[in-house]
Amino acid sequence: MIPRVLGLVALFVLPLPVRSAEPDGPVTPARKLAKEPLAELARDARKDGDAGRGAALFFQPYLTCAKCHDGDESTRVGPDLTKGGKEITAEYLIESVLLPSKIIKKGYETVVVTTADGRTLTGLIAAETPATLTIIESAADGKRVPIAKADIDKRTQSPLSLMPDGLLDALSDRQQFLDLAKYLIEVAEGGPTRAKELRPAVTALVIPDYEKDIDHAGFIRKWDAKARKRGEAIYTRVCANCHGTKDLPGSLPTSPKFASHVFKNGGDPYSLYRTLTHGYGQMAPQTWMVPAQKYDLIHYLRESYLKPHNQTQY
Repeated sequence: MIPRVLGLVALFVLPLPVRSAEPDGPVTPARKLAKEPLAELARDARKDGDAGRGAALFFQPYLTCAKCHDGDESTRVGPDLTKGGKEITAEYLIESVLLPSKIIKKGYETVVVTTADGRTLTGLIAAETPATLTIIESAADGKRVPIAKADIDKRTQSPLSLMPDGLLDALSDRQQFLDLAKYLIEVAEGGPTRAKELRPAVTALVIPDYEKDIDHAGFIRKWDAKARKRGEAIYTRVCANCHGTKDLPGSLPTSPKFASHVFKNGGDPYSLYRTLTHGYGQMAPQTWMVPAQKYDLIHYLRESYLKPHNQTQY
């Protein structure tokens, strides 16, 4: 949901804006929620939401909320949700989660820098002098990267928030959204004290025991057309929103475009498997996937993106 990337960035911009028209594209769970009146969602969140369950969701790695909005201020790429102030309404919180790119607070705009030696860095501007631009790079867990302005070939500001659209599609139903919204409302209204009270006791990533003894080669030997089809279904449902397709861009500027990307964490099947399992950069560990699903997805990526379009990574 709220990858420290920006989603609740909108959070601190007042007054509450008029909602924009629904974006083009398929009707997803998040877009269905966005069609409901904000006042009704806020009312239902207060009445039926559970802040404790919402806190557990907030800290789930697959939603990436805490990755962007919790932790050290110097590396955080999303607002501190406990410092919204009394003027931040429940409706405003809900809208900023559902439509993260609608309004982006000044200072949290996504900047994309291409250097003369071919590097591309995406993140937030941490500091700027006449000679140097320092970026909090979202793909490197908030690492501050200084760049000499003389080495910058191109610098652009993206209209997209670092929080991609569609993260809420990872929630199972409307009740989970109400739980998450209730947590955000209570944290915004109650501040750091309430956030501390609601914080789950365990927030660290837990890798299942079965991940320690897997016949990786055996999964690869079983690749066939059916596995590729299953992988395509996973990619379309979960991955395409951020990473895009061959024809359509994704909603997250830092997400690799598989038809052209050079994999920094390794592009062989085992390295891709480890990236899905442990996460990398802004992508959280995909803890909901079992090994067979991961290798189905990897098979689809290799055969549909790397082999025909990006052979150096195949």
